[in-house]
Amino acid sequence: MSDGTDELDSNTLVGLGERIRNLRVERDLTLATLSTRSQISVGMLSHIERGKTSPSLKLLDRLRVALGVPLASFFEAQTDRSVEEGTVTRAGQRSTLAFSKTGLTKELLSPPGHSEMEMLMLTIAPGGGSGTDPWRRNGQKGGYVLQGRFELKIDDQVHILHPGDAFQFDSRRPHWFRNLADDEAKILWIIRSNEAG
Repeated sequence: MSDGTDELDSNTLVGLGERIRNLRVERDLTLATLSTRSQISVGMLSHIERGKTSPSLKLLDRLRVALGVPLASFFEAQTDRSVEEGTVTRAGQRSTLAFSKTGLTKELLSPPGHSEMEMLMLTIAPGGGSGTDPWRRNGQKGGYVLQGRFELKIDDQVHILHPGDAFQFDSRRPHWFRNLADDEAKILWIIRSNEAG
């Protein structure tokens, strides 16, 4: 079982903590209230907000639900705003979260302001993936394998996917994934959420 932490790149860690703190304060939530809602200790939340602890993907998901925000809220803020905002994300404007412990990098492809559907580019190091604990989330997930050999387990069914293969499933079903190849895997990942955030 995971200890609730992962290794985010150090230059990302402080900014992520600040964004989480700002989201909490905007909602007039105390650390104690957010702790209750997310089932994450006050001490752990404090460390995350101060950039002292790197949260795991699981903790970020619990925070996302507790704060009622899309996953995109945790990515670096866009600095170069344009008339295309809300419609187009240019290649040079994408934000990323890199988790070295699980070998997973999530690059946000969706423009800001779209919480019902998020598009991500997942880059997964050899042997990397979503972790050992299965995921569940209200909504739908789907994707398209661009590169690599990708194992997707949904319930007890294992799917081995190759470049050009696509998938879609009810994400309330327990699921996890990993890269089986010796090279990076790249997956276009789409999340449609049925819950607030």
